[in-house]
Amino acid sequence: MRILAAILLAAASPALFAQAPLALPGCEAPPEIRKVLDDKLGDKVVENIKGVDQIPLERQVLGGLIASYPRELEPHRRLIQDMRWLDPESYPALAESYVKQAEQHPDDPLALYLAAFVLNGKDTPRSIQLLDQAKSKAPNFAWPNATLASIHAGGKLVDKTKAAAEIAAFFAICPSSTDGRAQWTLNQAGGTELQARVAVALRARLANETDPKRLQSYATLWGLEFRTRPPQEHDALRRQVAADLKRLESVNPSPDAGWLDFLKDGYKQSGTSAETITAMEDRVIQAFPHSEEAYGIVYDRWKKAHKEPEDQKDAAAWKKYDAEHYAAVKGWIAQFTDDRYVEHDLWFYTIADDPDLSEQEGLRAFDNFAAEMRDYQSPQAWSLLYAAGFLVDHKWRPEHAIELARQAEKWAAISREINRSDNLTADDEKSRKEQDVYLDQELAGTILRAAKLAGKPEEAARVKPSVETAPPEDVKVVSGYWLNRARLAAIENRKADALTFYQQAVFTRERTPEMYHGRLKDEVLDEAGALWKDTGGTEVAWNIWKTPPAGKVQELAEGRWEKATKTMPAFELADLAGKTWRVKNLEGKSVLINVWATWCGPCQSELPHLQKLYEKVKDRSDFQIVTFNIDQDLGLVAPFVKEKGFTFPVLPAYSFVLSLLNGYAIPQNWVLDRKGVWRWSQVGFDASDAQWADTVVAKLQTP
Repeated sequence: MRILAAILLAAASPALFAQAPLALPGCEAPPEIRKVLDDKLGDKVVENIKGVDQIPLERQVLGGLIASYPRELEPHRRLIQDMRWLDPESYPALAESYVKQAEQHPDDPLALYLAAFVLNGKDTPRSIQLLDQAKSKAPNFAWPNATLASIHAGGKLVDKTKAAAEIAAFFAICPSSTDGRAQWTLNQAGGTELQARVAVALRARLANETDPKRLQSYATLWGLEFRTRPPQEHDALRRQVAADLKRLESVNPSPDAGWLDFLKDGYKQSGTSAETITAMEDRVIQAFPHSEEAYGIVYDRWKKAHKEPEDQKDAAAWKKYDAEHYAAVKGWIAQFTDDRYVEHDLWFYTIADDPDLSEQEGLRAFDNFAAEMRDYQSPQAWSLLYAAGFLVDHKWRPEHAIELARQAEKWAAISREINRSDNLTADDEKSRKEQDVYLDQELAGTILRAAKLAGKPEEAARVKPSVETAPPEDVKVVSGYWLNRARLAAIENRKADALTFYQQAVFTRERTPEMYHGRLKDEVLDEAGALWKDTGGTEVAWNIWKTPPAGKVQELAEGRWEKATKTMPAFELADLAGKTWRVKNLEGKSVLINVWATWCGPCQSELPHLQKLYEKVKDRSDFQIVTFNIDQDLGLVAPFVKEKGFTFPVLPAYSFVLSLLNGYAIPQNWVLDRKGVWRWSQVGFDASDAQWADTVVAKLQTP
């Protein structure tokens, strides 16, 4: 079973090298291949196939395509990508078979490219050598250029000059390509002039296209056009989008929900009236009332009509809001039966943190979620851990929680191997290690809590070596380290040790938990308090024991931000109003740069707080707040900003941020000092942090 994919490839190998001269793939897969992939392995098809059936289906479909079209790239690339994630145990044999083919056929550019493709990130220097060889043998074979551009666009082997040259070479051969990775690299390294040329070529190509699936590439086109034209030309672009939509409305007599949703986003970018957008949304709901797309519209409308309480401490307001939300979710589950997430996962995620949840209701939701996760989703460590944590939090089925945590351990190890790369910068490597440490701590903590509930000290002993390692240096995870030391000591009945470790967990956490959604959850003090009472400790002594020194509190508040490790490059970016911003012109002011996107949920939670802060400080001569928007579909941004009533400066900065960070998590906040030096960074937004604005101001005031 494990080597089936490699056997499949070996069976197709004679055909792969039977042609003389050897044909090479073009800029995209032929229509007949695209149709098979869309019809048999499209997202809507695959999501309704059980995981145990998906791997055989992928092998059958892709194997058939490789046998019929051995010299086309897309079936090979899809096989490599899908087996890497769906069947990681068989993937090494598959990858090795591609490498062997390149060794046996060193004059075949396609064989060299496919070997380079599987070696990229594992042995990147060798991958580069194979790509260069493929280029030398077939200068008009574009895909080696695209992959070389991607390698050099970021990471340890970054070379912006090479990346720019390679992506330009790719688009010289394939001027209108909409390949996702090539488009990503184009925005990282291609420059505005090249992006504009690609937009022109893509518009010319789409003018003659009639296939609705291919016509959805207008979304890529509009993004390129908005990002490469100055804001003064955006009104004209919106008129062009409106003209495009008029044509698009006429070419597809049998639209599905995805097509209508695509048109809806187009109308938003065209700057049409709110009434027109509402009519488009109603059209989706009426034509496809059970669809994922209809759910997205109904959910957004409900959130807009039901504002969350602003005060996280207002328990009564949150109780009322939650009751309304629960009722709405039950209605959505009954209505949107074509959306697997709504039908099987939404209720579980909605009620998971409710402390008043009944065991019957909770376990019914859990069993539905667990069955969906087991049968239809690729195993993910965090999903398994979340399910285990739910059981432990509610003190239900601790043995099952242990089993889920063990599965999470297994898939965490597999995921790390899949994601391992030899082309990471030192910062990226550090960040990945920090994430691994945090996941390991959460895994160990869940197993320790479940072991205590289940009365299985042997499970605690199994994780003891990982728990009793040296303390981590990262302030974000050191509290979790001491918490697990305390849990282990408590299980082993070393109560004095446990209380000492619990106190360290209290003193080293970044922030004391605050009320959130009308509730306070503080697992550290809850666990420590129970042990304190068990040992006969008094309330007076408890209050002294749990209170960190004042200086320690300030130190930890600083730890929520990290010192910047990069230098802010010079930039020249126009905001949505057409004003040009440069780092040089901001000298003399402390600057807060917020990085966000319209599609980012945490950003949408943070931006109203940012607006309030902007209104508070906008007239100060020593502060400046600007935001970097990173939407690919830039045409959606101005309507979003207008609808929300935001007045802070919005600078379209997708390519700039992409080239600076080589991937990103958002929202982010960056602080530049008065000399333009990047001093501080913060990633993410915590809605329960009532001191967020004060902390930002303090950072801006730091000399």
